[in-house]
Amino acid sequence: MLKLLVLSDIHNQDITLKAILQAVEKFGGKPDFCLIAGDITNFGTTRNLEDILNIIVDQIPNTFYVIGNCDPVTDGVNLETSAIDVEAKSQEMGSYSIIGFGTHKPKLDQKKLKKLKKVNKQVCLLTHAPPFKTSTDMVYPNRHVGSKQLREFIEKNEHIFLSISGHIHDSPAISKLNNCTIVNPGPVTTGNFAIIEIQKNLKIKGKIYNLYEL
Repeated sequence: MLKLLVLSDIHNQDITLKAILQAVEKFGGKPDFCLIAGDITNFGTTRNLEDILNIIVDQIPNTFYVIGNCDPVTDGVNLETSAIDVEAKSQEMGSYSIIGFGTHKPKLDQKKLKKLKKVNKQVCLLTHAPPFKTSTDMVYPNRHVGSKQLREFIEKNEHIFLSISGHIHDSPAISKLNNCTIVNPGPVTTGNFAIIEIQKNLKIKGKIYNLYEL
């Protein structure tokens, strides 16, 4: 079994983040990995980004992330953190692979698509934007605003068994898109986080929690 802590939309709220990391220890020990689905800062600097990521890796060394639309551009920047940016890269996550596409408009160009198709393992997708027309991309009043390209991407690649996203604060949910489990934990800013367990035969067990309702 692999245990994941899923966070999104931290928006530089370090006090709430620290409280969540402390609360997570009540759920049967520390997670194996932490996955962060973007908006780590609130239009902050790379130093802000490093500071938040390092708060997390101090508790959960195996941390993967993508940036969101409220984060600084990190292309060509060497961040002082051991957290791993998985933007358009395949990284090992236990016996699985994880690949990320950041920002609120994921650029799924052909070069990036080819990287995914070469991956032989089952894939966890980490994005900022959620896929279109799921319970994770709805804003008032019942309007879907997720990525159509991302939805099509998941539907065409059956080895994507888990898709983690954020961005839409109004739609924390765990649902299914064909055989893929879709997760939007909701924003850390309101105390939200998710714990996901990957069990045998790719069975997913997960729940969204709120710090203020524990």
